[in-house]
Amino acid sequence: MLSVVNSGGTALFGRARELAGVAAMLDAAAYGPAALLFCGPAGVGKTALLGAATAEARRREYRIQHATPAAVPQPFGLLRRLLGTGGAGLPGHLYRRLTGLWAPRSPGGTPDDAAVVTALLLALEGSSRGGPLLIVADDAHRADQESLRLLGTALHHTSTERIALLLAARDGELPGPLINTISRYDVGPLAEDAAGRLLGACGSSADARTRGDILRRAAGNPLALRVLGDPGQRLPYEFLAQVRALPAPARRLLLHAALAGDGEHLGTLHRAAGVADWAAACAEAERAGLIVVRDGIVHFRHPLTRAACVAAETPANVARAHRELAAATDDVYRRARHLATLTPGRDASVAAALEAAADDALGRGDELAGATALQSAAEHSSSDLDAARHYARASLAAHRGGQPEWAIELAAKVTAATGDTDLTGVAACSAGLALVHAARPGEAFEVTARAARSGPRDAQVTLNAVLIAAVAALLSGVRAHREQLPELLSRAGNDGGRGKYATSMIPLAQAESVRWIVTMISDPATFAGDCPEPAGPLLAGTAAFLRDESTRAAVRLGAVWNSGAPGAMFACYPLMVLALIDSGRWAEADRVLDRAVRVAAVGPVPFLDDLVPALRVTLQALRDDSATDLDAPSPGATTLADSVRQRAVALRALTAGDYPRAYREFRRLFDEDGEPRHYFFGPRSLPQLALAAAHTGHAQEAARILARARRAAGAEPTARMVMLLAHAAALLDDTEESFREALADPERALHWPLEYAEAQLNLGMWLCRRKRALDARPYLLAARDTFLRLGAGAHADQARRALPVALRPAGEPAPEADGFRRLTAQKQMIARMAAAGMSNREIADRFFLSPRTVGSHLYRIYAELGVGSRHQLRVIVDAAR
Repeated sequence: MLSVVNSGGTALFGRARELAGVAAMLDAAAYGPAALLFCGPAGVGKTALLGAATAEARRREYRIQHATPAAVPQPFGLLRRLLGTGGAGLPGHLYRRLTGLWAPRSPGGTPDDAAVVTALLLALEGSSRGGPLLIVADDAHRADQESLRLLGTALHHTSTERIALLLAARDGELPGPLINTISRYDVGPLAEDAAGRLLGACGSSADARTRGDILRRAAGNPLALRVLGDPGQRLPYEFLAQVRALPAPARRLLLHAALAGDGEHLGTLHRAAGVADWAAACAEAERAGLIVVRDGIVHFRHPLTRAACVAAETPANVARAHRELAAATDDVYRRARHLATLTPGRDASVAAALEAAADDALGRGDELAGATALQSAAEHSSSDLDAARHYARASLAAHRGGQPEWAIELAAKVTAATGDTDLTGVAACSAGLALVHAARPGEAFEVTARAARSGPRDAQVTLNAVLIAAVAALLSGVRAHREQLPELLSRAGNDGGRGKYATSMIPLAQAESVRWIVTMISDPATFAGDCPEPAGPLLAGTAAFLRDESTRAAVRLGAVWNSGAPGAMFACYPLMVLALIDSGRWAEADRVLDRAVRVAAVGPVPFLDDLVPALRVTLQALRDDSATDLDAPSPGATTLADSVRQRAVALRALTAGDYPRAYREFRRLFDEDGEPRHYFFGPRSLPQLALAAAHTGHAQEAARILARARRAAGAEPTARMVMLLAHAAALLDDTEESFREALADPERALHWPLEYAEAQLNLGMWLCRRKRALDARPYLLAARDTFLRLGAGAHADQARRALPVALRPAGEPAPEADGFRRLTAQKQMIARMAAAGMSNREIADRFFLSPRTVGSHLYRIYAELGVGSRHQLRVIVDAAR
């Protein structure tokens, strides 16, 4: 794969397809001529792509020739640069011949095109004899037309020359003959997640409030991201020059369009700007290539043109335009925004207008716009209490909009402005959720517990504070946090004054469900009652997760994840992905992980940054894919994220058959006394701990941990824990009875397919060791089928090898080395990569496919070769070498 870093060391985000095109061009140029033209607006990243291509070509030992045109076009200037002596390796006599051919024979004459093209072809052929050559021309739109015309003709007649020609040009500024000769790739704006990563990589100091505004205004243009994200960056002069070159009416109209923001109708701009011939003004700006008018809406062709329209005017003109727009627009939100800009100090009427604008935005589901308006309303409020009320609502909206750091900042402003326990309680709830998403669950617990103890008048605020404290305790894994929950819950009554935040918080009608969830988190062993069915999917999914109802939890939390509200998505994320993995829905878990990466890049959201790599490595280890590097957490770490990461590291060792390391890593999920570091997650890895212990002589120590886990599970453990405890006991006490207990209910296979199949596999192997292969056969075959369906390659291979050949199903093909040679070329390449240890995702990146498509290819490859795992595939591939 082509590197995602260009020759200048700048990261290239979101350009996988463009880099793939460059790699394909370089591959082709090793055997014959190839050319590629990158087109796009200024600052979209064309030069960075050329830098990455140059670095890759140099790595492949290409010779590099730069032919970037001069700032002022000269006749045949590009060809002179391209074919200068010592540049492309053109002999001096041939260079002189060319210069003589393209020199006009008379003042009004023209060069001999045929002779120039012939000489040019000879030059290119000679240049490529010593090895492939890459010719790079940036800003090709500035090149002289004569060179482009002749170069296009020459390329049309090349055949065997090992030359790669890579050009970059502005949109619509190259002549037809060259465009028709070269493969064209239009470089578009970055996707939002890639833009977010680039903004972070640029070292932008933007706070949480302005980060989203910068991403919106930059519209995915890398140059705009750098300029808008750094207050010290100056706007490139070319954009200012373009605006200043317009007639005054057109400049006035564009100033109003720039300040109005996206989507304002041209009629409103006309009323505000008062331009007599606004149609002519629009036409002038369109002819200059600055805007496009579609359906009565002005769209700027480049995001920095919008900025230039404002920067080119005096502050007085900008203020007057805001005032005129406020008077002309019918949109509540836009009017309030213009008024706020004009009135920097406290003003009750402006604050009221901003609150109405926020209500309008929140009603449309635009949480971040609502948070922005509410924060501005707080800053314009005439009293501290009103300011605190606006800040509290703004903090909740920022949380729901997926901006945890911003929500924390706003919550702190509430506490600084007032001591009102209801308002500070609401702020604490928002801050608690945001702190969880900022990967700070310990702080989240302290903030919400303190709020619950402060005695809010509104019982709904107390109830929500206690629930968020419980969620924080679940994620922190700290025993002291869980031990405080009963006392906190006693403060949450079922009645009390109804506050103004009912739409933002869980209502008192759900109090019974909330109490069940808090109690279950506090001490699951002593609370075995049934939870009343919660009304909302988030509570229902959380309750299902705590009851180990993985399938149900995945469905209900999936509904929250797909709702589109980022704050709710983050809240359900870890429990949902774990439930998807446990219930065997691994492909869906892959999609959720991919989406989480995109969402986190826009945020950023440390909570997702913490969990996504660990969950991905977990899936890779279960599938026997080569997992990416992942460091184990520090000893003594307790959070759920720490435990997920620790288990992923342990699973990698277990999949590799390294039992000593696997035991050490699984053992770290428990402290020296055998207490799980995370009370919920640790016990669900007991079978793996027991398996590694049985292979390494640590059965006695593992049995002590198991006994402690049995006591902690209480008198009525969940059905899943019954299975896991029995399976772990079977591996340690070596008795058939415990295996039978683990497999007693076949319904468990539907809810936890991997864990049930693991118990089947281990029982089958136990029976085979006792010469009871016929008894083992149904367990091993059923386990193998489940593993193949899930994609757990190492497990499936183990089940297949455990079953004697004579007892395998009739007609099942044996692995054949000759079968590899009958595969198509693409399948052979995929098979070799998989056998070499590359993961499905790495193979997918190499072929520019999805990991799911690669998995389908491997499934068919396995069937054609008669193998069931990557281990067997390696044997076949090695035999075919």
